[in-house]
Amino acid sequence: MSPSLVEQLARQGSKPRRGVVGVIVEEGRFLVIRRSPHVRAPNLLCFAGGSIEHGESPEQAIVRELREELTLDITPVEKIWKSCTQWGTQLEWVLADRAPDSHPQANPAEVAEWMWMTGAELLAHPMLLPSVPAFFRSWAIGEFQLPARAGRPDPAWKSLVVPQ
Repeated sequence: MSPSLVEQLARQGSKPRRGVVGVIVEEGRFLVIRRSPHVRAPNLLCFAGGSIEHGESPEQAIVRELREELTLDITPVEKIWKSCTQWGTQLEWVLADRAPDSHPQANPAEVAEWMWMTGAELLAHPMLLPSVPAFFRSWAIGEFQLPARAGRPDPAWKSLVVPQ
C-alpha cells in the first residue's frame, strides 16, 4: 500500500507551526499555484502562501510570501478563516487584493505555474493540497464570507469530504 499524502508530507521534514494562505479572487476566479517540484508537496495545486516568520503578523507574512512566490504586490483586506492542517500547522487565511498594475510572475524555486480558476475548476483537479477542499467546504457551510466578486459557493460543496 502506498503512503497517503499526509504520510508523504510528514516524512519530508519539519513543518512550520504557523502558516498563511492568500485568497485573491477576481471575477469569480481564484489565483492558485502549482507548487514547484523543489518544495514540500511538489506539483500540487493550492493557494499561494507560506510560513509566518517569528514576529510577523499574518498580514505581513502574506505580503512577503506573495512577493516571494509571484512577485505580486497585494493589500491584505481581512483575515477570513483559520484552519489546521493534518500535520498540525495552524493556517490563517487572508483575503487580499492585487494591485491593479501588479501581475503574477512565478518564482520557479517555489511555483511551477500560476492560474486563475473557479472553485469548481479547482476542485475538479486531481492534485490538490488537502486544505483546498476544506476551504471550499467551509465557505459553503457559512464559516466565512467572501466578497460578491467571488460568486456564490456551490451548495454541493457542503458535502465535500475533507480529510481529518
